[in-house]
Amino acid sequence: DPILPQLVLEAPEDILCFKFNPTDPNIVAAGCINGQVVMWDISAHESRLKNHKSNGARANKTRSDIFDVEYQRSPIVHYAGVSSIESSHKMAIMDLHWLPDTLEVARLGVPVENKTATSCQLMTSGVDGNVMFWDIRMQKSSTGPAPGFGSLPGKKEKEQSGDNFSSIPSTFAHLDLQWKPINVVPLSKLTGPGLHPGVTISISQEVKNAKGKMQTLLKGNPPLIHRSNSSTGRQRPTEAEGVNTKFFAGTEDGFLIYTDWKAEKDPESGKLVSSKPVYAISSHAGPIHCLLRSPFYNYIIMSVGGWSLSIWREGESEILQTSRSPVKFTAACWSLTRPGVFFIGRDDGNIDVWDLMDRSHEPSMSQNISSSAITSLVPYRVSAKQVLLGVGDDFGTLHILEVPWSLRQPSPNEVANMASYFDRECSRIDYYKDREANRPSKGAGPSEPAIPMALETDEEEEERLKKSFNSYLTMEKDFLVKLGLRRDDDPVALVH
Repeated sequence: DPILPQLVLEAPEDILCFKFNPTDPNIVAAGCINGQVVMWDISAHESRLKNHKSNGARANKTRSDIFDVEYQRSPIVHYAGVSSIESSHKMAIMDLHWLPDTLEVARLGVPVENKTATSCQLMTSGVDGNVMFWDIRMQKSSTGPAPGFGSLPGKKEKEQSGDNFSSIPSTFAHLDLQWKPINVVPLSKLTGPGLHPGVTISISQEVKNAKGKMQTLLKGNPPLIHRSNSSTGRQRPTEAEGVNTKFFAGTEDGFLIYTDWKAEKDPESGKLVSSKPVYAISSHAGPIHCLLRSPFYNYIIMSVGGWSLSIWREGESEILQTSRSPVKFTAACWSLTRPGVFFIGRDDGNIDVWDLMDRSHEPSMSQNISSSAITSLVPYRVSAKQVLLGVGDDFGTLHILEVPWSLRQPSPNEVANMASYFDRECSRIDYYKDREANRPSKGAGPSEPAIPMALETDEEEEERLKKSFNSYLTMEKDFLVKLGLRRDDDPVALVH
């Protein structure tokens, strides 16, 4: 039903980002404008969402039912838990990511194996300059909800008043108003004090652990939260080997930061402190809205912000940067079927389609979608013969587009050709850096006494400019004679 929502998730504050849990889609996490993290459990409405048919749902309804207010009212799902405001971000949360179901982050950022094969942790990025890690399970130190916090505010009043609010699940009662981050990573500046205001983050999805492949979830098991809430049932954590703990962060002031969430030892005090960024590059003239990893090459990252986009290789400098666009870029996404294709949403409502197999200096085509700014782009692969692109605009309208065959069907060996292209660009950049490093500086030769230059008088300067201009006129005539546009005996109007 494109008009009436199936569920309405009620939040304590305005929501700026949200994500479904990748292993339990009934769990939803979101970041609020005041810096708090809020959780929902929609498992009670799972059957409603699965069995809903946009055409058949109303087939058995009479006309009076269709226009009935109670029938049209969507169920309101109250949030099941919210983080402690004292321990949350001090400013708005701009991005949120669930950690992979093979990885957990312990205290001080140590990566450990996730033996439950379920996503139980998430990380958030806020404008206050901090990246926080959260665990949705009950901690060992938690003894249950504090007095007055066990039931969410207004629950009894809403139930007694008979309003159409769904019952509040107790899934996250142990978190409500007591939830604190397990690790905080500041986005420190390389020079001077202060933090970079975070907007978006990107972590590596290549997680290698001792178990190898992830175990599949068995049918009939209890839901994620009910299986992993108890701290007594957890096994002793084993530190994961070969895990890349470094991640990218895009900031509000256009910096791309590459840093480590794992704490390092301070050489002076010997204490474990937050890691300093590996590098922080001012790459965009405006906030970085998107940091997206290629679905084909996990080491390739695209950053979009301001009036330009850049493509980076993890651990190295950027390998592609576009020229300044006349319109701001506001959204982006990679193609799911072609490694050299990506889509860029613009502030004027257009979408630029880039095909690096065709050209790399400009988009291959541009399509107008809306009269307002594009705010989000999400691709979806229906089948091998159909790929859809969901487009959201600033008016709150959702547009569903079908990607044409030419942008959906990869060319022969396109994956290998694009990998070779990225390798060549990295080699070219390395060669340029080596040449610059080995080039002798201007003052490296033997020192010679500088000869003072005498200042020209006005007459001497005028004479020098006349000679230079007359030489240009003579050269111009010779060039036009060779082209057959002038005769050799044509006079030249020299300046005297």
